[in-house]
Amino acid sequence: MKNDLKKTLLGMLGEKIVAKHLRDRGCTVNESLNIFDSEKDMEVDGNKVEVKTQVPFLMMNSFTISISQLRKIQNSHRVYWISVPPGKVYDDLAGYIFEMDPAIAHGHRYTLKNGREMVAYKRNQPGMNIVGQIKDQKLLSHLTELSTSYA
Repeated sequence: MKNDLKKTLLGMLGEKIVAKHLRDRGCTVNESLNIFDSEKDMEVDGNKVEVKTQVPFLMMNSFTISISQLRKIQNSHRVYWISVPPGKVYDDLAGYIFEMDPAIAHGHRYTLKNGREMVAYKRNQPGMNIVGQIKDQKLLSHLTELSTSYA
């Protein structure tokens, strides 16, 4: 499977996981029908919400976004991160759902060796909280298989 397709499917699966998590907690969730919506992935109780599904940058204990995603993150009421198991490396926070308040949590910019600029959000900071855990091993394996981090 090509990396672009895997990335799209991983994102869609993460959105489904978060939507179910929030509905199970009594929230009203309206998922965007446009998978390339530039403003939000869904509305939760009338508020814009973004979902990111990724293997974290373990050396920084962070979730990362490209600079182009920063406005979308900052304009969201909440951001949910699905911490995808990294596969061959152990991560004690793999499979957790994090909720980030972008008004409280802060990111820092860094540049990859290839020159690409990124923003990293530490997983252990104010405004970043674990709100759920994925316990289904098949689902966790599927998330790992769709990840392009180790492709």
